[in-house]
Amino acid sequence: MTAAVSANLPPHALVSEFEGWPEDSGLLLIEGPHYTGKTTLLTEISKKASASGALVLWATGWPGEHRSSCSVLKQLHRQADEADAMSPHPAGTAMTQLTEVPSPWPGASAHHRAYRRLLAMASQRPLLIAVDDINHADRASQDVLRFLARRLKGTRIRLVMTHRTGQAVSYCDGFVTDMLRLPYTRVVRLRPLSLEEVTGHIRRVTAVLDDRQTDTPTSEIAEKVYAITGGNIILVLLLATKHLDAVGGGRQAPVVDADFHDSVRVQVKGVELPGFTHGARAAAVLGRHCSPYRLSRLLDGDPFQADQVLRTLQDLGMMDGGQLRHHPGQALIDDPAFIGRTYLHLDAARVLFDDGVSVEHVAAHLTAAGRLRAPWDLPLVMELVGRTLEAGNHDVARALLRIAQASATSTGGRSAVDMLLLRTEWLTNPPLAASLLPPLVAAARGGALGVSDMAFLTRALTLHGFSDRAGELMAMIRDVPPQADAWAEVLLARVLYCVWHGVSRQQAQLAPQSTDESYDFGLSNRVPWLLTALHKVPEFLKQGDTAGAAFVAEQILEGIRVKSSGPEPFLVVCMILQVTNSLPVAQEWCVKFSHALDDYPSPVWRAALSFVQARISFQFGDLGSAHRLLGEALAHKSWPEWGGHTAFLAALQVEILTEMGRHEEAAEVLDLPVPQSSLRGFGGLFYSRARGRHYMAVGRLHAAVAEFENCRYTYSCQDSRFLLTAPWRCDLAEAYLRIGKVDEAREILLEYDGLLLGEETAVRGKTLRLLAKISEPDQRIPLLKNSADVLECSNSWLELAYTLAELASAYREAAQLSLARTAMKRAQRLAQQCKAAMLQELITMDATADSAQREGAEHHEEFAALSSAERRVAFLAIQGHSNREISKRLFITSSTVEQHLTRIYRKLHVRHREDLEDRFSWTLAGAGGHT
Repeated sequence: MTAAVSANLPPHALVSEFEGWPEDSGLLLIEGPHYTGKTTLLTEISKKASASGALVLWATGWPGEHRSSCSVLKQLHRQADEADAMSPHPAGTAMTQLTEVPSPWPGASAHHRAYRRLLAMASQRPLLIAVDDINHADRASQDVLRFLARRLKGTRIRLVMTHRTGQAVSYCDGFVTDMLRLPYTRVVRLRPLSLEEVTGHIRRVTAVLDDRQTDTPTSEIAEKVYAITGGNIILVLLLATKHLDAVGGGRQAPVVDADFHDSVRVQVKGVELPGFTHGARAAAVLGRHCSPYRLSRLLDGDPFQADQVLRTLQDLGMMDGGQLRHHPGQALIDDPAFIGRTYLHLDAARVLFDDGVSVEHVAAHLTAAGRLRAPWDLPLVMELVGRTLEAGNHDVARALLRIAQASATSTGGRSAVDMLLLRTEWLTNPPLAASLLPPLVAAARGGALGVSDMAFLTRALTLHGFSDRAGELMAMIRDVPPQADAWAEVLLARVLYCVWHGVSRQQAQLAPQSTDESYDFGLSNRVPWLLTALHKVPEFLKQGDTAGAAFVAEQILEGIRVKSSGPEPFLVVCMILQVTNSLPVAQEWCVKFSHALDDYPSPVWRAALSFVQARISFQFGDLGSAHRLLGEALAHKSWPEWGGHTAFLAALQVEILTEMGRHEEAAEVLDLPVPQSSLRGFGGLFYSRARGRHYMAVGRLHAAVAEFENCRYTYSCQDSRFLLTAPWRCDLAEAYLRIGKVDEAREILLEYDGLLLGEETAVRGKTLRLLAKISEPDQRIPLLKNSADVLECSNSWLELAYTLAELASAYREAAQLSLARTAMKRAQRLAQQCKAAMLQELITMDATADSAQREGAEHHEEFAALSSAERRVAFLAIQGHSNREISKRLFITSSTVEQHLTRIYRKLHVRHREDLEDRFSWTLAGAGGHT
């Protein structure tokens, strides 16, 4: 039995045992795996002994040399001979005599002679014999060391050996057993350091920093080092040295670099267990999900090997709570020599999938593999993608689909993957969606897609600018009866296609063609509620129930989710809200959806939101915001990508630029190519109306009339009240008035006013304004006031500014100049706020005409006998202002006004104010040429 068995000592404690040596002698056996740094510690002991004046003879047992006779002794022989050659008193007996003994004990006298020689060497100076890795020492060398070990007591010789434990094959089990029987053998079993020991070691390292200071406490650094290394002696020493250099360079944290990773790999590869390196890498791949059972399934179902791998890694200090620590695990995974990484990731993914681990972790392994092979195939991956999408993990699904896409070989498999990838990416990655559309259209033509996929593809084609191909697929869908579970999606695609392209509901076949009860949408389907709502809206509008239509529209908005719903229903709903004068509701939902997109970046949704917000801003009259938002919409989705919605985009842009007075830019937009498919239905109506507005603004009146008459023809071919969103009737009536067709304009306006009776919309406000132009003078002001009230209630500030400008003109004609100026000032203020340059120019021209009228009246020859002050008073009196009003406007007293009037009556030969107004009112009407 050994005299004492050492506790598991850290390096500094072990080396400190040699303080005062060689007063004591004995045998020290250091046990531990290769990676515990036995050689490092043996080196430190040798340095300590040499510093104390001892002679050190060092030998190493090398793998593969256990069959070479006396391989360890030959190393000792050379060093002993060198020591004798340098010593003034040689020991005499040559160590070569020891190497000539091939068997255990036939020549014991040779052992005695060598032993006496060692004693003679030790009499001159203490002697330390250090043998590293006794596992690989040959039999003859073990016999000599056994002979020496039994005779160390009372000598100045120490024997220190390291024994590598945990090996599959050992050649020194009998030798070690004999050593442990010696009473003076001291055994030190190395193991990972504890946190306290690491802290003490770091404290000693930082003590040598001299004047350099570290702001990080030693305990904090030790905790970080321990968390990284798990107390592995070699890694702790490495990080401690790195920390010393880091503090000198100004850094305060331990450094994990390529040297650290290399050290981990060397230690793992140095373990002489069959398949250990592969097992350690498998444990690293499994990561936090590693367990003996799962690891054994990656190691050909060998539970013993899995348990041995994990226990060895635990001894290494690389395990933490049953899983490999992050940095050592990363070092093994990133090893350039790890050529089986792909296969291990695929196997690990299947193991985790079979165990029901969450799809994110399974997908992470498949993504790391980058391709598929057994035990994975395309149908299994598609099943996993389906689970991922159901869980709402779209990012994970995208990664899996890209792997499946790269691994698909058959045409049908590739089409299925592309279709699912399109469903996942069509809102977040427009370039990818656009690249998937052509091959999917080809697959649909070849019959490789189901009707449900074709319906969805139609929506994607329309949304991403391929309206012609969408029409082709829509015709194909009508010829193929859908399955029961696909009917809802097919019907939704038809509804949305018809809304955007102006197809009648009868032509769209918006009801199931079969009365079979198998057409059951199901409570879990997300589509039927939207279909039901979309069917209600036209009926409400047809009955004139705008409140009901607005209510249904808000129901649809509440059911829309940006992550799972396309933007087309949202765009349709905003059209409904525009018709029903509920744009503030749409504005609130735009803000809510914009916040939802913070966590779901979708350029398609951003473009749709910006477009709708631009439409809302234009409807309110905020041209600056509308122009900016439209620019954002084009930034998220370029002009060619708008496809079926290009006409809507162009129409809004032309209207905004026209009202801002930027007519050349509006003309440039009209020159841009617009797909013919987008000009069918509502898009063409909006586009034609905007082009007519531009023509009317630049004075091309007959071209404007032609555009608006085209709108009337288009309307006659449609079956929807959505067309109220394009008030072509008002535009046509205004154009008729401009070219002198008053009767035609009156007929249109009276008919339209009857349709809009009771509504408070911008369209009705504009209709009332135009009616005032063709009404009798006594009806003009009431109609304009009514128009202003309606427009103010509908928050249509730009149209209100136009009405106020007309009202100011009507007040002037009625000689109510104070009210005229008030209305004009408000019109000017609104025009400036709206940035409506065209209206501002009209108001400026009108104000200039009014100033010319006043100046002409004041300098008329009839007033030549009056002074300038008397002319100003006379001018205001003729306009109907009272004495008090005149005094306030001219900043004079009422008595002064009376005095001026008395002189005016005398000079102009009139008796009172009524005569003055009757005689000279024609002067105001004709002085400036204004009507």
